[in-house]
Parts: sequence; C-alpha cells; structure tokens
Amino acid sequence: MRIRYLESFYGGSHRDVADGIVRHSRHQIELLTMPARYWRWRMRVAGIHFAREIQATGDRSAGSSSQAHHRTDLIVCTGLMSVADLAALLGASRPPILLYAHETQLVYPRPGGRRADRDADLGFAFTDLANMLAADHVVFNSRTHRRAFLDSLPDLFRRMPEYRPARVVDDIAHRSSVCYPGIRVSASATEPSAIQSSAGPPLILWNHRWEYDKDPESFFAALRVARERGCAFRLALLGEPPGGEPREFAAARAQFSSQLVHYGYVERREAYEAWLRAADVVVSTAVQENFGISVVEAIAHGAVPLLPNRLSYPEIIPTEHHDCLYEDGELPDRLCDLLGRPAEARRPPADLVAHARSFAWEERVGEFDALFEQVAGGARG
Repeated sequence: MRIRYLESFYGGSHRDVADGIVRHSRHQIELLTMPARYWRWRMRVAGIHFAREIQATGDRSAGSSSQAHHRTDLIVCTGLMSVADLAALLGASRPPILLYAHETQLVYPRPGGRRADRDADLGFAFTDLANMLAADHVVFNSRTHRRAFLDSLPDLFRRMPEYRPARVVDDIAHRSSVCYPGIRVSASATEPSAIQSSAGPPLILWNHRWEYDKDPESFFAALRVARERGCAFRLALLGEPPGGEPREFAAARAQFSSQLVHYGYVERREAYEAWLRAADVVVSTAVQENFGISVVEAIAHGAVPLLPNRLSYPEIIPTEHHDCLYEDGELPDRLCDLLGRPAEARRPPADLVAHARSFAWEERVGEFDALFEQVAGGARG
C-alpha cells in the first residue's frame, strides 16, 4: 500500500513517531516534512503547503495536470496543520485521510496553568475540531487524550452565542480510536552503560523538553528539598530546549553544579541511550502528557519511574505498579525515600521493564499497519 505521511512539525515526539512508522511499516511510505518551528503558523498554512507539494509532485511525475494523490492509497497527517485546507485543495478524488493526534490545543495548558481561553487560542481549538471533522479517521495517542478532548468540546460549544454544532462529539467519538506510539529500544538496553551508574550516588534523569508544560520548576524544587535533607544524588538534564536557555535551567545549572553530570541536548542516539541505561531514577513533573515516550524509553532501559498520578501515566503504567505514581505535594518525600534505598531496591521490577519494552516499534507497528489498511479500504467518514 502507498502512503504519504505529512509531518508539519518534524521534531521531538512527532519526529520519533514518523521515523518509527516509516522505518518499520510493511507499507511503502513517503514522508514529507516541515521543520519543527513556528507551530502557530504551521497550523495556519501547512495544509496549503502540503497540498501544493503533492500537486506539484504529480505534475512533475506525470508531465501533465494529473495529481500524485491519484496513486496514493492513504494520507497520514498530524494535527499542527489545517486538514480541512488539505482536503479541500486536493479535491473530491483525494485518498482517505488519517489524522494522528499527538496533542490538541483545546486541552493543552497555557503558561500559568490556563487552558485555551483567548480568542487566538480558541481559534486553534476550532482548527483541531475542523481537522477531526475533515479527516476520515482520527487516532489519539492515548485513551486519556481522547477522553480529555471529547469531554472539553461541550464547554467549547457553550462559548458560542448561537449555531452550536450538534452531534459533533458523537461523530468524532464514532470515527476515532486509540493507537499508542512506539519507542526505540536498543539491542544493548540490558547491557551496562559506559557511564557507570555505580560510580557515585543515584543518578536522577530528566529527559523531557525544557518547556513550561513539563513543569521544571516543581522538579528543581523537589531536588532542592532532597539536597537540604541530605540526600545524595547525581543529576543528568537531557532533553530539547525550545530555543535559548530557559531561566529555570540556567538557575539549576548554577544551583546543582556539584550534582550535575550532564547538561543539554544529546544529539547522538547511542549517547542518549547510554544515559538511559545509566539512570537510576526518571522523574516527571509534567502538567501535560498525552503518552510519555521519554518516560517509557527510560523504563525500558532500566530506570525506575517516579511520575504524577494523573495525565496518561496511570494508563501506561500497569495497575500493579502504580506505587511509582505520586500525588500532588508528595514528590520530595517520595524522591528522598527512593534515593535512600540500597541500589538493588531502586531497580524497577522486571515485569515493568518488560511492559515498557512491549512498546518497541517492532511490536507496535503492526497495529498501525492494520489501521492504515482499514482506513484506506473503508468508506469516507
């Protein structure tokens, strides 16, 4: 089957998922991308850009006005674009469109913990809504994300003075499903890391984006409490900054200079996985997480997780291991308790590690391929 995969924000988890699907799928997939920047502009014009690129490719290959999408069985795209623009410009003869929803602006927290409440924010929320109505099928990356989006729609509609869309929630619910993304698990995931974790105190890993929705302030506050209580630890601050050095991380670099063993983005995958294998503890303080690729990767490589008891974490962590989830306000105590344990008592249970490794792309891609076939072969939504 021939698929065009359109990724308007080729970076972070968007890039990981696109690359994982293209690399492991049994189908023939052409990946068209745009750089991971200016997300607001991507939502406005990426649909137009991809439609023109697809049409231009058809003109060049056929030497006429025939369009390349006539020879495509399915279009897969993600949400930082206008799917409605794409569908309209490709015309009625377009192939089915599958939308993979990494995030949705309606439920994405704004700085300070606010939801979408300004006119501009609501405009992006309505773009998400139009995307889901224009696509033939919508796939969310977790049940948590799907439920949060559908539950938020009635409140969005109540803001409208009139002509509120009827039955939209049921329509999207009927034409949507959940498919967890995969992760990369190296063949050496069980081997000791070249970075010897036994060479000092427990190593705490941060491997998330350096942005407000991951709440680094709460993370660093918990570290300060742990240090004040005499807990020894080392600290590796990995992850991708949004551009420039966020003030919270600049302050942490100075405050934890004696604990820091790494600071900054790790470009080479092999080096990144070495840090995953070396880590004793991976901590999340996120206020927005629809799946959690970075956390699942860390667990798969042997780090014990300490995660908030909310968002997608209770869904992706098996119920029998929910003791690794903390309630609001508990992180400093839970972290100190974990750091004070002997090394053998800090290791994650073997079945939890096996569960995390079950998300490897080699295991997950079959569900994606089956879904692609189903949508490509089905009637328009």
